[in-house]
Amino acid sequence: MNQISEITKLDILNLFQNGFETVCMWSENTVFVEYFGRLEELDFLKRLYDLESMSSNDPRFKNAKEDIWQHTINNNDYPECWVFNDDRFQLKNGSDEKYLDFLCEVFHPYVRFEKGYWKELLEKINELLANDGYEIYPAKKISNREVFSWKIFQPEEKGLFIPYSQRNKEKLDSNLLDSSIGKNARHQIGQILDKYNHNFYVTDESGFNELTDVSSDVFKDIQQFYIVQYINQKGIVKNLENVGEIIQFGNPEYVLDAIEFFEKYNATGNFVPEINAILKLNKIPFKLIMAD
Repeated sequence: MNQISEITKLDILNLFQNGFETVCMWSENTVFVEYFGRLEELDFLKRLYDLESMSSNDPRFKNAKEDIWQHTINNNDYPECWVFNDDRFQLKNGSDEKYLDFLCEVFHPYVRFEKGYWKELLEKINELLANDGYEIYPAKKISNREVFSWKIFQPEEKGLFIPYSQRNKEKLDSNLLDSSIGKNARHQIGQILDKYNHNFYVTDESGFNELTDVSSDVFKDIQQFYIVQYINQKGIVKNLENVGEIIQFGNPEYVLDAIEFFEKYNATGNFVPEINAILKLNKIPFKLIMAD
């Protein structure tokens, strides 16, 4: 799901713009890590974007490459960390994938200062991303140096999957995340969940094989975290009793929880692209990412 919040992005931007505190020789100091590392900004951006095919914000130049050269090398009059707010680079309002790929490139061995404070910066960024369900992790090595990718965050202590509503509880309680799911979208989501609601057997502690289905187990998974309730038109608080009722009546964040848990039981097949097609069709600003 497209779930990196504006607040998280602002906090990460602040790390680049204003630095962060770290302990050096038994005293705290503010250190700065530039996102483009030991490269020129232009050279860094070339690694991720085809700048010659992107538009220029300066009418004197025909493409983004010439524009950026003028304002970061020739005159150097762009504001600090301008790229994070430039719509051409899709970091502020684009997909989570674009944003996370950009961050991973910051820590690439070819980019980072090996003797700098990139590890401390990575740790702080991961603390922020974990709140929105992501993690930057070492995926492979080049010349014995770690190359990073991103994945769904899983708390190490229990390996317990934390659903959307709980990962974002503080922001939801403060009304900092705004989302809505209309009646038609709920119906369409329900149809997809019904399609992937297959039966399977589970073995209990006595060795007995019990037939269950995805929907029943998803509802049990959700109940680990909260009792799902809603207020009807008469102002009466009612408990929801199954996933179908969550989709029909539940708050948007509970609907997203159900979708995420369904993916755990449908890691193969077309569940993820079909759900994402429904979300996109209904202009719901989230995207389900298949977990590793």
